[in-house]
Amino acid sequence: MTGDKAADRHDGAQLAAMLMIVAVALFDASSLRGLYGDGSNFLYHLLRTRDFVHANPSRLCTEWLTQFPVVLALRAGVVDLPALLVLHSATLVLMPVAFWMLALARLHRDPAFWLVFLLFCIVYFNVGFFAIGEYNLAYALVALALAILSGRARIGPGWALVALLAGLGLLAAYEAMLYLGPLLVLAGVVRLRKGSEPPAVRAMLLLAILAYAAGTGVAVHFVLNPGHPEQLAAAMAFFAAMHNRLLALSVAFAIGWIALSTPAAWMRRGGLFLAVACLAGLVLPGNWSLPHQHYEARTLVGLALFGLGGLLALRFAAIARWPALVRVHPRAPIVALLFFVALAVSNLAYSLDHRAHLALFRDEVRARSGLVAVEDTRLLDGRLARYGWIWTYPLMSLLLRENADQAIILNPRAYRGYQSFDPETEVPDLREYYRAGR
Repeated sequence: MTGDKAADRHDGAQLAAMLMIVAVALFDASSLRGLYGDGSNFLYHLLRTRDFVHANPSRLCTEWLTQFPVVLALRAGVVDLPALLVLHSATLVLMPVAFWMLALARLHRDPAFWLVFLLFCIVYFNVGFFAIGEYNLAYALVALALAILSGRARIGPGWALVALLAGLGLLAAYEAMLYLGPLLVLAGVVRLRKGSEPPAVRAMLLLAILAYAAGTGVAVHFVLNPGHPEQLAAAMAFFAAMHNRLLALSVAFAIGWIALSTPAAWMRRGGLFLAVACLAGLVLPGNWSLPHQHYEARTLVGLALFGLGGLLALRFAAIARWPALVRVHPRAPIVALLFFVALAVSNLAYSLDHRAHLALFRDEVRARSGLVAVEDTRLLDGRLARYGWIWTYPLMSLLLRENADQAIILNPRAYRGYQSFDPETEVPDLREYYRAGR
């Protein structure tokens, strides 16, 4: 009976974890995070062309996956701009989360569930605000593949097919496959050697491993021959992201959490102390990262996924029977849930502020007409100014106004870089998407 009660508690904790993820993701999607950064630029080009927009050949698969719902809606005749804004953001936020949920479902009643849950928290809450980033989907697919290959339960044909499909999605996903791809290959090889799956399943897993290897090759090619050298240089700028205290505390918490399940009592005590100290630090606003740091931290978060994911990849190797993956400390689930809650505090602040920023932007656009200098608006005042992107003010104006007579807000006067269009020459006509124009 005691064992049944313990199993029920663990089931309840896992269900709570998944419900918390769903609740946060739905709220974030409704906050139109897809417009942050250059997300507005992608949506603008989708509206103009009603076709896929491929800015980076190295990310062809993730771009296609995240754009096809909007493209499908446009080709079906949907022209309601507010609905398309929601669909755009919902796809960018919820599609990666759906793959993370699949990963957790694969690990139901498996001690590894909680390590993958921690990985989700580190990834989502440290780089997820920049929802347009293809890395969000790439990291989710990597986590899903790792969960399938390292799960304690036997891999059935359905899960093997999912592992293969994840491999196809990772063929051209993100440059981080340079190191995450070999990790998946290693996890697959270990599983083939140590697992007891039937021949048909093993054949699909072998195909999945080949897909992971091919994805690695694509990443190597584009790292050596970058289509956008400035993006690669920015991704490699580790020092710019190393002062991110929220990320540092997140990784430190994960280390403390893993120590909770070690055999040595002193390590368990030290791990609990470290985890609790990190929880306290995570809720302090002074330790929160700025919105743009979610973009800057993508490489370091990918390396964290590589490091902690390595524990999963080697789970069935004799040299790596990590206690946290074999038997979870009784306190570990509740501590992991507290980790989620602590990180969700800053995440809620981001979403609320972004909603306020969009409301202010709408007010500025709809109360004016013609071309308006951003310096003459309230968009550069106060903390909400951090949610603006230096070259997307005209794009955001196009997407947030109700009719073609309302204002286009210009980029800052000092900006001389890329623009999707020059509003002083010609403003694109999106009247078919404005309700007032139909």
